[in-house]
Amino acid sequence: MKCRHAKDSDLDKVCDLLAKEFCHDPIYKVLFSGRDDRVNILRDYFRIYVNIEIYRKGTLLSENDTDVLVYIRPEFIAEIVETHAQADEELRKVCGSSYKAASELINGLDRLHPLNPPHYFISLQAVQRSARGGEVVESLFRTLHDIIDKDKLPCYAECTRFSTRTLIRRWGYRDADFPLHIRGFPDLYPVWRDPKQLSMK
Repeated sequence: MKCRHAKDSDLDKVCDLLAKEFCHDPIYKVLFSGRDDRVNILRDYFRIYVNIEIYRKGTLLSENDTDVLVYIRPEFIAEIVETHAQADEELRKVCGSSYKAASELINGLDRLHPLNPPHYFISLQAVQRSARGGEVVESLFRTLHDIIDKDKLPCYAECTRFSTRTLIRRWGYRDADFPLHIRGFPDLYPVWRDPKQLSMK
């Protein structure tokens, strides 16, 4: 199974996939609690940030559009807080009555994010339920790891489910720290992968 970096024309399909798969995620169920239009809100919510990473060539999409992985390159990690500040007005419009909670979540994650050593950051990853258990996820992680191992840099991610934290270990990730706690939200589970030494040919 092949994958590629998403283009501007892929933005709608990427946000649609993320919205549908994160609709029942524990974090976003709390964030948009009681909202009947949660999928539509999430579609616009993710669009704010995915649009930036597609431009930066930081969004991997499977060839059959069933799986997506959004990552942030090391040179942009230091700009996360600034990026979120610039998107604040758009976030306010999208979230409506959930804006305060969204702001607390984003600010909390920014505050807890490690800045050193330099690293890649997986910000989002989703796979269609019907495609789970196949080669799709393996292909995306393999592609990402080829990039980060070539740069000899680690990778960081925050899992919203304990089961995801357990599953991601098969790709070389380990617990990065204790679970992250942001007031009003379920704990997140930070994980870390050290780069693998590439063989010399």
